[in-house]
Parts: sequence; structure tokens; C-alpha cells
Amino acid sequence: MSMLKAVHVASQKVKESVGGDCPVFEKACPFKNCLTSSGTPLALELETRSWGLWIHQSEAVAEEAIEEDIGLAKKLKDGTAEAHKAAENVHFVREFIKGRVSRQIYAQFIVNMYHVYRALEEALEASSEHPLVESLHFPEELERTAALKQDCEHFLGPNWENESLPSKVTREYVKRLKEVAKESPELLVPHAYTRYLGDLSGGQVLRRCAIRGLKLPDDGVGVRFYDFRRIKDAKVFKNMYRARMDNLPAESATADRMVVEANYAFNLNTRIFQELDSLAGFDSQPVPPPPTQPAPAAGAGE
Repeated sequence: MSMLKAVHVASQKVKESVGGDCPVFEKACPFKNCLTSSGTPLALELETRSWGLWIHQSEAVAEEAIEEDIGLAKKLKDGTAEAHKAAENVHFVREFIKGRVSRQIYAQFIVNMYHVYRALEEALEASSEHPLVESLHFPEELERTAALKQDCEHFLGPNWENESLPSKVTREYVKRLKEVAKESPELLVPHAYTRYLGDLSGGQVLRRCAIRGLKLPDDGVGVRFYDFRRIKDAKVFKNMYRARMDNLPAESATADRMVVEANYAFNLNTRIFQELDSLAGFDSQPVPPPPTQPAPAAGAGE
């Protein structure tokens, strides 16, 4: 809410300068009760529209504090900037931030995420002794599978696994995670980076959006996905995680392959969002593939 505080401070200065001569500022700060053309309170609109900018700015400051040279973490961030922006601009994401996603669509979203995270976390566990994976494996702090299972049960009931299916792109995502775990475990690093650091950066904002839009209680029921109880300070944890990424013994060619894989991961996530748009009845343009596609893992055609 730092932006809103800054707006309030600025409005107070204007009020002091004009005194009681201006009816707009006569009683209180006008921004508190002002509505946008869509009928949304201005304060809420500012919060939802600025969360992405806030995330990017906070990440940039944190990365500069860690290291001025370009390490793997910054390579991945810079190398996926366009793909990141494309994912945030999908209709589903914008509607979700505004609290306008139905329970049916949200339920399919968390079912998809359950299958993605289960595949990712099984792959990370199987590859936990790999030299490029070991230092980034934090099952107690980061794993989301159990939390997503609780959320799915909340929205779809105890028999949800027998009554729901992951989407087509989700199945493609799961297949890719299994491929890289088998043939190139080091490429799990960009998948973990893409998912977990994104969850930690914007998770609390998205949690509030889900609670507001789906009219959920504020006790965490239905939004366990966003609850990282074992991480006391998300900023400190992310800085540590990036520092470990920068210290990985990854050759330049391997780092380049990780950037390609991270873009593919963003592309998969964006296409999952667009599937949700189609399910909700919204038309959207197909997401183009990343400029460089990752090399297929051996046995990918099996």
C-alpha cells in the first residue's frame, strides 16, 4: 500500500495549500471514496494495477544489493522479461486481480497447479543430489502440493481427484518436467525459479484477490496455495535463493539453456491461463512459442 500512502500524503499537502477554499478537500482525502468509471474504488484499482510493478521493482532492488555482476538469477530474470509481461497481460490474470474469476474457473486453475507442482516436486526430490539442484531444494519451505490438495478439496470436495482432470497444456507441462528430470535435471532450476519466486513475490496480493473475489473467509481456507508458513521473511528467503543460484557451478552454455527453458515455462503458464479464458468464454489470441524452443529430451517421443 506504499503507493496509496504516497497519494494520501500528497493530497494532504494540497489540502493544506488550498485550505478551506476547495470543497473537494474540505472534509477528507478524496481518494478514499473516489470511484473509477467501472465503479471500482480508486484505492482498490490502484492496488490491483500496481502489484506487478511493485514486484518487479522490489526484485530489481534486491538483485542489485546481492551482486552487481550478472549472475544466473539476473540472467533468468532479464531473459524472461517479455515472457513474464505476456503472462501478466492474459485476460484471466487481469480478471483474477480484479476479483472477477468464478469459483469454477478458479477450481480448474488450482487443479492444474496441483498437477504441475506435484510433477515439479517429485522431480526435484528425485534430483535432489544433483550438483545444480541440491542447493536449491527446499521441500519444507517451498513445496505446494499438499497445500493445493487442500484447496482442491475445499472447492471440489473430497472426491475431486476422480472428478477433475488437468488441462491439455497442463499435461504438456507435466510431461516436460518428467523429461527434464530424466535427461537434464539441471533444467529443473529454471522451472523452480519461475514458479516459486513468482509465488513468493506476488502470492500475498493474489491471496487477497482470491479471498475478495471468491468471498472466502480470511482464515486461509481455500487459499493455502499462497501460504508459506515456514518462510518468516519472503524477501530474505528470495535474496538467499538468488544468491545460491548465482553460486551454482553452471557453465555459460548451461545458463543459456536454462534461460531458454525458463521462457518455455512461462509460455506453458501463459497458455494455461488462456485455456482458462476459453473455459470462461473469452476469446484470446494464441500465445506464440518462445523465440527459441528447448531441445526435446531424449525419449520425448515415447
